[in-house]
Formats: sequence, structure tokens, C-alpha cells
Amino acid sequence: MGTGIQWRCQSSDSGADLMPHYRVANGRRLLSGLVAVLVVMGGLGCGDPAEIEGLQIEVVELRDQLDALSKRVTRMAMTPAASAPTTVPVRVLSPSTVAPSPSTTSAPIPTTSVSASMAVSPAPRLLRSPTLEDPLRVMVVGDSVTFEVEPGLTAALEHTGLVTSANRTQVGFGLSQWPIYFWWEIWLPFLAEVRPEAVVIQTGTWDVYDVWGGEGRIPEPDDPNWEESFAFLVRMANDVLAGDGAHVYWLTMLPSPNPGWPERLNRLLIDVAATDDRMSVVDLTPGFTDEDGGYTSHVDRLGVEWPIRKIDGVHLCREGAEVAARIAASTILADAGLALIAGWEDGPWRSDNRYDVDPCDDPAPAGETS
Repeated sequence: MGTGIQWRCQSSDSGADLMPHYRVANGRRLLSGLVAVLVVMGGLGCGDPAEIEGLQIEVVELRDQLDALSKRVTRMAMTPAASAPTTVPVRVLSPSTVAPSPSTTSAPIPTTSVSASMAVSPAPRLLRSPTLEDPLRVMVVGDSVTFEVEPGLTAALEHTGLVTSANRTQVGFGLSQWPIYFWWEIWLPFLAEVRPEAVVIQTGTWDVYDVWGGEGRIPEPDDPNWEESFAFLVRMANDVLAGDGAHVYWLTMLPSPNPGWPERLNRLLIDVAATDDRMSVVDLTPGFTDEDGGYTSHVDRLGVEWPIRKIDGVHLCREGAEVAARIAASTILADAGLALIAGWEDGPWRSDNRYDVDPCDDPAPAGETS
């Protein structure tokens, strides 16, 4: 880091705040409190050297971990483009590139892929054909938007009887939140438990938007080398999630009332996919835009306008979760030679209380369609 830690101790009635202040490896940014602010409760004062020394040791260990990853990010950002892997066909899958599903059968269906030049060609099967005795194992990770997609996605996948889906989403997750959320370590026990063959991931809200607590992100959205650094984090996530052979399905960020950042991140995902055949980019955009490609917040259900987005324009209502789940599930099932089976749409997942957080202005109670 080049400089040592400077400690500031502020006493209060409830204890003492021990604040480490230091700079990351490249010396550009001061991390002060978001990464490692230790608020010591229960009467510890600034004059307790033994206990404070123990806390300092813990923060130094944390600093060393941050140093190591920060240096990896910096090295990757400086890697010349010529060293990138050979370009592979990009799989950007959207509703228009996934064959429509029959209503009563799980018979194999043809799959197609879309390359960066939008040329359509047959795609190889990426997943095995599951059986009742050995269902396909899927794991879902991501942020609060993925957290809202997951109930419908799991319902759609498991309604086939040939897939099991495990939820490992985390509200507040972002790849660039790694200084406080060690996702590469947190995922490992979940991966060992689930042993997924397909992993669904979505990120972005906590990576690119102006969010509370976002000042400790690395990289920050306005950093001049954001693309290089964030692309490294995406590749690192692929290394972890696909380490045991799973295929990674990256859901695109949903359209925003204020376009710009979602499109930037989505283009980056496509660029990374061009050098990594372990990942497919699943484009959710067509389900959340109108005929002219503009942002939409409602869908028509039997002549009734239902909201698909919450009032913040970011998070999902039940109808929005159904739209995203249909697109993602169709893609995964197609890669296993399966198709959606009707009936999951109005299942118990609609009563999940996560949709009651910042509730939507639905025209009918949960589970009803009119």
C-alpha cells in the first residue's frame, strides 16, 4: 500500500469507533470506513491498548486481502488486448432466439444462437439431458433484482420435474463491492453444496448506479479504466462459478428510465463472452421495452395494466419477475433439450413476501390475474 494505517479513535457513550484510514494499491482512492470500520460496543474506550491492538491486527489482515485483489484488478486492467483469449461466437440469447415452448410437454426443441453480428446459427447443446432420478442442478446468484427474479425462475424450472434450483442471491451484491463482500469466497461453500451444472447471475445495480455506501466500490463507475477493471471481475466470477464445469448464464441489466449505464454494462458482458465460452448472455431487454425499444413499466394482462417495475424503476413486481423468469428459464431449458411447461406462472411463488417490500400497485391481490 505504500503507507501504513493511520488510526483514529473517537469515544462515545456506547463505545469507541476505531477508524482505519488507508489508500488502495494504486494510491488513487481513500477507503475510509466502508471497508473496515470497527465499531466496538460494550464500553471499550480509546485507552484500552490491548483490545485495540487486537482489532488493529484484524484490520491489517483485511487490508492485506484487499491489497492482493486490488493488485490483481490493476494488473488485469493493464494487460494488453493482444493477450486476450481467442474470440469465440457470442451467445446473446433473447426471447426472439429461443424457440417457443409447448404447453404440455418437455420434448426436446431446437436452439439457436445470436453472434455479435446477429447471424443466426445452430448452437451446440451446453447442458446434459436431465432425468427424474438425476435432475439438472441450477444455482442462482446476484443482487436484489435477481432476488426478485428467482422465485419465478425457480418455479418455471422446477415445474418441468427435471430441474432443481437453489437460491443464493444477496441483496446489495455487486462485483465491485468486493472490498466488503468477498463473493469469491462466499460462493465456494454454496457451490460445493449445490454442485450446479448451470449458474444464473445478474449484477449491476450496486456496480453502476449512485447508491448509498457505493463510495468504496472498486472500480467506481466513473473511473477511466472502469471497463478493463470490471471485465476482470466478470472473468474472475466466471472462474469461480464455472470452476467445476458449470455453464454461467449472465442476465443483462434491465432497461432504466435513464438509459446509459445498463447498456454500458451489457455491452461489456457481450465483449467478455466473446472470449469465454463458459458464459452465455441472456438478454432481458425485449421483455422490458416497448415496440420502439423504449422503457416500459407495465404489461397488459387481459386488458388490465399490471406494473412490472416498482416505483424506483429498478426492482421488479410479480409480473416483471414472470417476464424475466420466462426468458431465463426458456434459455436454460433449451440448452438441456427441454421447454417450459405451462402452469408455473400462477403458482405459490407469487405470494412470496419479497414482492411486498416496496410493494407494487397491483390491480388485484397476489395470485389473481384480473
